[in-house]
Amino acid sequence: MRIFSRRGNTGSRFCTYCNAEVKLVYNWKRIFLLVAIVILVLIVLNFVLQYLGWPGITGGFAGGMAGAVIAIMMRRPPYLKIELVSKNKKKSRN
Repeated sequence: MRIFSRRGNTGSRFCTYCNAEVKLVYNWKRIFLLVAIVILVLIVLNFVLQYLGWPGITGGFAGGMAGAVIAIMMRRPPYLKIELVSKNKKKSRN
């Protein structure tokens, strides 16, 4: 289940727990740096495996690993900032 969901055609998202309107701001410079580091590590790992006489990493496996690592990491606080646009006006039930 997603924590933040969109309603209609608005650019902002809403929290599913407290119904507050939030805006997700991605730090694209850090994300591009993360992508470069992940690709560099995969290239080095491929060279090390080939040096040891193993077949190396296939393109599909490397792409899957890179995609998974980037998708998981870009939702973390150094890469994503959550700004509160407006708080929920209704009282919440406990």
